[in-house]
Amino acid sequence: MATGVRMPFISYVVARSEPGHVIGCDNQLPWRLKTDLRNFKAVTSKHVVIMGRKTFESIGKPLPNRINIVMSGRAQDPSPNLYFADSKDSALYFADLLSVMYDSKDVFVIGGGVVYEEFKQIFNKVYLTEVYADVRGDAYFNYDFDAKNWQLIEERKYEKSDVDQYPFAIKTFKKREVRARKRRLSSSSGAGHGLRCG
Repeated sequence: MATGVRMPFISYVVARSEPGHVIGCDNQLPWRLKTDLRNFKAVTSKHVVIMGRKTFESIGKPLPNRINIVMSGRAQDPSPNLYFADSKDSALYFADLLSVMYDSKDVFVIGGGVVYEEFKQIFNKVYLTEVYADVRGDAYFNYDFDAKNWQLIEERKYEKSDVDQYPFAIKTFKKREVRARKRRLSSSSGAGHGLRCG
């Protein structure tokens, strides 16, 4: 491949409580929001998603119509569109490579808390669901999207309903100063990057 290929944006998809910033409890979402799950599917379909092992285990299977990269020290059962990476650098390298191959402009980091922390220096867009509920949790996402560094480009509000346990808002933030990532990609440069195909 050509030298200096522009890499996809790193975007987060996060649902957290407001207040409290809880994102999980006992490796599960502490709410039932069908509308938000439909939005998650629409945003991430046909893209690469990166997640941690616990998030993968809570989902129970690879997300369909997406390329799944799981950051884990051990591989699991083989499955189509499922890859395991032993580090952040390995996950990012192959997310970049696969995104370029499939002409995808975004890589989505979908959790959990440890994985969000790993990529916090390079993500530049976030699809943030704020769930207006005081819930118990053991995993948090405390990042502050201040107006100086982040621009709110979309906000949609939803009421509690038969399919949504709590009221919530879906907000999209974009970093005001975005630096494009570039890297050299070649057929041999992935050697030693610690990716295992499912």
